[in-house]
Amino acid sequence: MKKILGISLLVFLFFSGCGNKSVEKTVEDSSAVSENSSVQLNFSAVGDNLIHDYIYEHLKQPDGTYRFDEMYEPTRYLNEDRDLSYINLETICAGEELGLSGYPAFNGPTQVLDALHTAGFNWLSAASNHTMDRGEEGIVKQLEYLEKYPDIVTTGSQKSAESPRFQVKDIKGVKVGLMSYTYGLNGIALPAGKEYLVNLIDEAQIAQDMQLLNEQSDIQIVSMHWGEEYQFTPNETQTQLAQLLSDAGVDVIVGGHPHVIQPMDYLTGKSGNQTLVMYSLGNFISSQAENDRMLGGMGRWTIDYNKENKAVTFEQVEFWPTITYIGDNYQTYKTYALKDYTDELAAQHMIHVNQGQDLSRGYFIERTNQIMNEKIKLVY
Repeated sequence: MKKILGISLLVFLFFSGCGNKSVEKTVEDSSAVSENSSVQLNFSAVGDNLIHDYIYEHLKQPDGTYRFDEMYEPTRYLNEDRDLSYINLETICAGEELGLSGYPAFNGPTQVLDALHTAGFNWLSAASNHTMDRGEEGIVKQLEYLEKYPDIVTTGSQKSAESPRFQVKDIKGVKVGLMSYTYGLNGIALPAGKEYLVNLIDEAQIAQDMQLLNEQSDIQIVSMHWGEEYQFTPNETQTQLAQLLSDAGVDVIVGGHPHVIQPMDYLTGKSGNQTLVMYSLGNFISSQAENDRMLGGMGRWTIDYNKENKAVTFEQVEFWPTITYIGDNYQTYKTYALKDYTDELAAQHMIHVNQGQDLSRGYFIERTNQIMNEKIKLVY
């Protein structure tokens, strides 16, 4: 049953280890509660898994295998202490049988999905504007392949009308409801009678879905594929939809699609509930040859959930900038937390070597502080 909160908002200003201001928000219920009724759940979320042909062509080995694990290895440690780790499947990975391809109609190797599992991602959002790039068959093949990993939850696309539109994952005895939507499919229409294939953003449908999700879960997290590409601030549609979701009781919103980072914020729903929103986490991996598109982000947060009064407290809410590194004459693709990224790597980055763009630590620190706000702790 969905919580109804009587809450007060405590906001603390503090400095991160890098000297930037940030804000941590705590939502507390005023009634007395038992310490044993409180459960802490740890979450992480990163942006778009954008698999261009440049990536899989350069990482393919003579024996036909791929070196995809190395892409995610530098940040794998950040998933190890998380109960749920999210990534957005920007591009479908239905395998070579359907023909591999890059922009504008993508299809990557299924081995990418294996690497995501190895890296500790256990929530994959499969609703983007590229989800129908290989039609119904691509969606079905990707979902069937992911069945080999029962610990992975996939949301946003379904292979049959009987498949649930959302998922509920039990974490430490708390039911966490998960849902994904996309604004569109690059002009591709869903087949008549098979609208279930991809969850499209529709306010009436969202209201209906959220009512059901609230009834079946304690905490609700929704992935939204929205916004305008390469814009560093959310547009009016994003902010309106975010408020609609907050009013519907959603606790956390994870956004993607712009391919660049946008701020994180807190919203207050009509019932007084608090919602954490990440408008865009940018690219997590890609070969988009612009320095600002190499800059992504990982949201990390803890929810303290009280089973007695159903109160939610946000703790340790952080934004970790991430950098896609391309090196060794395009033979290496890796994503690092900015905290682990060095100027030595920057000097070897192929976008710097070939185009002279600034990919230094200082540049990415400056851009992060320009784009983000002081409401969330920045870690770099």
